[in-house]
Amino acid sequence: MSYFKRLVSKKIANALARSCKAGITQEELANEVYFIAGHGNLKYTNDKLPSVCVNRRKLQELMQLSKPDLENVVFDKNPEFENVMSDHKGQEIHFMVNPQKFMQEVLKEVCRRRDQYGKTENIGSKKLKILVDFSSPNIAKEFHEGHLRSSVIGNSLCNLYQAAGHDVLRVNYLGDWGTQFGVLLSGYERFGDETSLESNALAHLSDVYVRANKEIKNDPTLTARASEINRHLEQGNQEYLKLWQKFREISISEYKKLYKMLGVEFDVYEGESMYYNKSTEVIDRLEEKGCIERPDSTDLVLAVYQCPKTGSRREVVLQKQDGTSVYITRDIAGALERKKRYGMDALQYVVDQRQDGHFTNLLNLLNIMEPSQSWSKGVDFYRSFGQIEGLSTREGKVLLLRDIIEDLSNAMLESMQQHDHKYSKEDCDPAELQQRALTMAISHLIYTDLRSNHNRPYKWKTELENVRSWKRRKGNVIPVQYCHARLCQLLENSALELTVNPDASMKHLISSDQTSVSALPLQLVSQIARLEDVIHEGVNQSQSYCIHHYIEHLVALIGKAYKNYIVNDKSLTLEEMEARYLLFFCARQTLSNALKLLGIPPMKKV
Repeated sequence: MSYFKRLVSKKIANALARSCKAGITQEELANEVYFIAGHGNLKYTNDKLPSVCVNRRKLQELMQLSKPDLENVVFDKNPEFENVMSDHKGQEIHFMVNPQKFMQEVLKEVCRRRDQYGKTENIGSKKLKILVDFSSPNIAKEFHEGHLRSSVIGNSLCNLYQAAGHDVLRVNYLGDWGTQFGVLLSGYERFGDETSLESNALAHLSDVYVRANKEIKNDPTLTARASEINRHLEQGNQEYLKLWQKFREISISEYKKLYKMLGVEFDVYEGESMYYNKSTEVIDRLEEKGCIERPDSTDLVLAVYQCPKTGSRREVVLQKQDGTSVYITRDIAGALERKKRYGMDALQYVVDQRQDGHFTNLLNLLNIMEPSQSWSKGVDFYRSFGQIEGLSTREGKVLLLRDIIEDLSNAMLESMQQHDHKYSKEDCDPAELQQRALTMAISHLIYTDLRSNHNRPYKWKTELENVRSWKRRKGNVIPVQYCHARLCQLLENSALELTVNPDASMKHLISSDQTSVSALPLQLVSQIARLEDVIHEGVNQSQSYCIHHYIEHLVALIGKAYKNYIVNDKSLTLEEMEARYLLFFCARQTLSNALKLLGIPPMKKV
């Protein structure tokens, strides 16, 4: 209830400012109260009185008052509040306001901010510049569901950070260098075909890569050939560089088409190729820290350090025996350059769980090189997601994203064309219906992927079967999109002859009756008011599923209110209709804003 919390924080500051001994202004006091305040616990307060609770000890420290002095000020009757009381342990102080005023203020704020509702307007000194590195596919390979996870999780986290008031830089760090390109180029020498490359580039290159890997397993001499080509590439061989550049440009062009379909955008495209020539500099700097070992007469270089958490000795390869760079050396160079170029407060990688060890080493080595720098202020240095079993590019066992989307879109279209399908009653152009099916398919993929803790692993085959079961209610985006579309239809109904009136009285939506139906409007507005807090919860955890859960609860309340608080009821007065119309307008706006946070476009028609 962040807007409400901010409103109550101002009221608290207004009531307590004269007694505050901290030497801060009333506005500063309100800001500090806001950050230590939380939701009122209905176990200790009246359900009809929305409240904000503040930890007694923290408020006492903020005000620089003794406990008796704080109690005298806080519990003195104040017109700002309906009631002020402590919980049974005396740890929390609850400031309760009038429910009608609460609903009025919240709905006014939604009307004022519209598309910006839920976003933090100003967090002052707490504002961070966060660089998020996500998606990061290996070029010359087709986009599969594994890339989808990193893309949609990273995109939703960026949306949350921005909504919380932070500056965000979205970076796609392409896997465009390393041994895999030696394998690809050696395979292309044997299996490459210009005609196939022109007709379906990524499919052909993926096939070449898989075939090359199979041959390497049976013929070790081919491994040496791939390593040799990789070495020539790092040494600047023009023939290989020209072919590498061609594959890179083709890949980026194809990826951008998929990103556009998914609604994912990037501020910067980078690649490992930008940093391979900085490996020597990285090794030299770590050598100055006493962390480098050269165990044999080859060019093999190791970084050796003591893990700060376990105290165990860690050995990390920084350079291969043939003198070529490796992934982590390029990542170190990239992180150092980004810190210098962008001046960020935090760097966050969105990666598969199987890379946890790599990014632990990366962070530890960066801290050794630049211990005074903050690499992950306010967010996790890396947000890992559970691996998806049954996917292996090298073996060719991969579910391609374009095939998944096409398959699911066709299933959605088929269900929409059924005569008894309630989600698409009106006739529409076949092309429009197909576009709706595509939007619904992508929405469902994203919604399903973000429904639980990102750390949770799962089998994609099972999840794909669940997604196809579109009649399933829980965790299914179709009823969510239908809810949004139904509200659009209601609000755009010309027969109502109503417009949004932010000043509509809430007295007709508040009842002394204790039944669950009478409590629905207050419950719905309370959920609407929570959006900003849920956003900050997601930021603090670097998790998007809290928005998914928020949407599920919001849609359930909208459904109940829609059924019991009909707007177009001739027995209602104009004032009553306006109040209900305003309630559903704000509910739709909030649902729309929440869906966009996940990267899902709200649909006006399904």
